[in-house]
Amino acid sequence: MIPMFSIDEKVRAYIRKSGQDFRLSTSPDGPVLLPLEESSPKPSDMKILVGSNILYVSKLQAKYIKKIDWTMVERYLSSSGEPKT
Repeated sequence: MIPMFSIDEKVRAYIRKSGQDFRLSTSPDGPVLLPLEESSPKPSDMKILVGSNILYVSKLQAKYIKKIDWTMVERYLSSSGEPKT
């Protein structure tokens, strides 16, 4: 399956700078981008290479998103207490 969504460059830069793999997960407030230590990937997830890191996206969720944007990172940052960049 070829993803039909884009990934904001600010999100790409955040993933590359972090040096971690991430997963796009569902939350009550909407999609959230979490490090794998917070949300493990599923075997059916799509794998998208971002620099030398992998972004996992649920195939089901991929049908409903048009863009992975900075608000998805902010949801994680505000819940984790990490400073927003």
